[in-house]
Amino acid sequence: MAWRVWMLSGMVTGAVPEGTTGAAEHEPPVVDGCTVTVIGLPVPARAHHELEVAGARTRLSGDGLHLQLEHLEIAVRLVGPRYHGELSLHPRACTGGSTHVLKAHPKPARVRFEAPRSVAMRCEDGPDALRDRWWLLTDVPPFDVGHGATLRCEFKSPGYVPLHQRLPLLPGENTVALEMRRLGAPALLP
Repeated sequence: MAWRVWMLSGMVTGAVPEGTTGAAEHEPPVVDGCTVTVIGLPVPARAHHELEVAGARTRLSGDGLHLQLEHLEIAVRLVGPRYHGELSLHPRACTGGSTHVLKAHPKPARVRFEAPRSVAMRCEDGPDALRDRWWLLTDVPPFDVGHGATLRCEFKSPGYVPLHQRLPLLPGENTVALEMRRLGAPALLP
């Protein structure tokens, strides 16, 4: 999808997809422009991420984002729940049909646990910070999982049977439900 970004008195006054209406009297003359392509973003994540230009957002398309700039450097941002990235473009670099690459970077994983109170965890694999010590679930810091990882972790809490569980995690926000059994409670059959 092609976007037109225009300005008035040195300020961005709008950014709209080509073919739409809005503030046409402030549009600059047509220039040849450039294309921004996104790399490093897995195909399933494309549906949940957008490119942001001058505060306006557009869905990702296979052809990239075509921009026409005049007089103003802008930032093109990849926004979404799991990946982020940013690219600054100056009008002099956005000519002749040039292509600019915006690299998607995975966000750190953040985990919200649905579990009894006072549960502590330690992982058998994964980031060093999660293997080096026991963490209360409320204190687990964000950590890198690349494009995704499955961690084997142990969970303990007073009054509960220790639990070993695999955690499939993606970049960004994750919610994990822990089914911990109270001590003395009958074991459930699989």
